[in-house]
Amino acid sequence: MKKLVTVLLGVLMFCNAKALEFPKDTLQDRQVAALKKEEIDEIDRMLVASYLNHFCFSSDPNIQNAFNYDPDHVPSFPEELTRERLKILDRESPFDLVYNDNVRDFIALYSLRRRDVTSKVLGLAQLYFPLIEDALAKYNIPLELKYLAIVESALNPTAISRAGAAGLWQFMPGTGKMYGLDITSYQDERFDPIKETEAACKYLRFLYNTFGDWNLALAAYNSGPGNVNKAIRRAGGKKDFWAIKQFLPKETQGYVPAFIAVNYIMSYSTEHNIFPKKASVSYFETDTINVTARVDFNVVSKSLNLPIEEITYLNGTYKLKEIPDNGKKHYLMLPVEKIGDFLAHEKEIYAASEIRKPEPAPAPAPADTSAVTPVVPQTTKVIWEDQWKTHKVKKGETLKSVASKYGVSSSDIKKWNKLNSSTVKSGQSLKIKTKVKKTITVPKVEETPEPEKSEEPKDPKVEVTPTKTTPPKTETPKTTPKEEYIYYTVKSGESLSTIANKNKVSVDSIVKLNKGINPNKILIGQKLKIKKK
Repeated sequence: MKKLVTVLLGVLMFCNAKALEFPKDTLQDRQVAALKKEEIDEIDRMLVASYLNHFCFSSDPNIQNAFNYDPDHVPSFPEELTRERLKILDRESPFDLVYNDNVRDFIALYSLRRRDVTSKVLGLAQLYFPLIEDALAKYNIPLELKYLAIVESALNPTAISRAGAAGLWQFMPGTGKMYGLDITSYQDERFDPIKETEAACKYLRFLYNTFGDWNLALAAYNSGPGNVNKAIRRAGGKKDFWAIKQFLPKETQGYVPAFIAVNYIMSYSTEHNIFPKKASVSYFETDTINVTARVDFNVVSKSLNLPIEEITYLNGTYKLKEIPDNGKKHYLMLPVEKIGDFLAHEKEIYAASEIRKPEPAPAPAPADTSAVTPVVPQTTKVIWEDQWKTHKVKKGETLKSVASKYGVSSSDIKKWNKLNSSTVKSGQSLKIKTKVKKTITVPKVEETPEPEKSEEPKDPKVEVTPTKTTPPKTETPKTTPKEEYIYYTVKSGESLSTIANKNKVSVDSIVKLNKGINPNKILIGQKLKIKKK
């Protein structure tokens, strides 16, 4: 019987598809009417996200339709055929790819209600699926999970949900930080497709190890492990998504059915007369450049004759449309044909970006227009600011190697984390205090010129500081003794903190004397200027 069903299905799939279509006035209308607003509202919002309309998408004229459909034809099929197609997918999947009313409704969403956007997602899949598949293979995770990014964001790397989740994989800030994503005022790595995909793989692997079932792992990814555990308890201990579904939040009840529907429509898009539409933007041919200074996207846009919307889209991780100069490694993604132009004008772009640094907003005009408000000159100053980071210990790391990575001492890490020993375990979180370069705007102090004197010109090496209360002395001023310094060579295992302690000076004093030094990373053999005590 099983063999007969397989043969029958094969005949159904390869004969004229038009003969298999179900009457539109019954199945199609019933499916669209069955879509529950509370289940699809957020997914529907992602699918019609404005970013998809920002670029021009076009069909590939070389694609041949094996079923000879008219371009605007919308086919529909008997439910039994859809059920059998899912059975084929289910045989080669660790997921429970079943067919039921919920799954049917979501198939209608992607194949009927949002056909145009589904074809755009098929085009974006050609870009994002290779990098997602590489990460899934690295963590030994089923390749079907690449479709989860469609459910989450419609492959929109800049998507933000109403709840504040962001990126391809819709991480909340707390979860993102927990899995190593930097989220600061300047940068949000949830918008970096590569880094967020890596974090999503780690989280999904953790959820599967927790529940031992991929459908439950999906439910936990959407609503959190706590809600899934609660639903399992309310279902009498049953560890099956369909058994606990009614006890899950409403959005999560439709989450696994939506995932199954995306598996189906991405596998049988051709049968539904849906084909990839590629974006005309050259995002599909991009490259990255390491940048070594502040970069303002407005400057890049003007210099390279490239729309700032495109630069922002390609570099969504930078929230303020600029790449900061904070001592960390940063890269800029651009279309391939613009890489040479950037390199040719790199220095000019850096210089212009510095000029465009935002200045403080001017003070409001005084009520009395006759009064003149003095203009206070402004200047910028570079300072090193303390910033706490959380480091998750990786396999094979030791306290000493972690300390060396951040340029601090092992004893500092033990003190910050109240550790009684030098032993650390894989997965353990450590608080690390680092130094971050920051540019601030301060009032410019102008020097008061000294009055001209008739005496012989003074030695420029001798500084005379006039005071307001004491009249100038007639005797020859004394030369201020020069401060003495030593030059210290960094040895293996040393940090700026240990060197400062050894020479009885502060870390800040070393940083001030050695302009341009990164206090978080000093090199063996590097020479440091230190004030002699």
